[in-house]
Amino acid sequence: MLFCKFNCKLISKWEKGYSVPDADLLSKLADELDVSVSELLGKDEIPAEETDSLSNQLARINEQLSIRNRRAKRVWKAAIVLAIVFFLVIPAVTILGNMMWSSNLDGADTGYAGRLEYTCTLDGEEYSYDIEYDDHYHVTAGGGDSFVADHTDVENYDDARKAAAAIEDYFRNHGGTAEQTEAKGLELD
Repeated sequence: MLFCKFNCKLISKWEKGYSVPDADLLSKLADELDVSVSELLGKDEIPAEETDSLSNQLARINEQLSIRNRRAKRVWKAAIVLAIVFFLVIPAVTILGNMMWSSNLDGADTGYAGRLEYTCTLDGEEYSYDIEYDDHYHVTAGGGDSFVADHTDVENYDDARKAAAAIEDYFRNHGGTAEQTEAKGLELD
């Protein structure tokens, strides 16, 4: 007796034409039921010569289905690999890059040798401005309240000493104050 585990879904796929039973399985099932393979498939009796042709066709169909299934598996594998790259590798590289960049900021090479922070007052208003400079006192960055930049032309100076003097002179000449609240790194001469 042939013991096969068929479920309703498998038989339904056969009936709807989504899949084809294996040729060996059809042959064993036909032998067990004492019918020909063609009768099992619902066709009229086929001469013995055509039975081989039918078996060959079923074998070809099975091979095509297995090829299609392998392709589908490859597509899914590629999709999973791309998803892993997109959701894990790219963020990991970004995070590691940011960590390395921020560790450079905490380390020796911060991009500037010195930094001045000014707190300025004029007519009851308070303004702040920062100047960063390298070993040769060239201004590498500056920023703060736009009032300071607009009225002192501090952004036009390449030398940090001249930029600092321009801020101090402007506020003192107009009855205000310009105090260095913090100086870091290389001090100005």
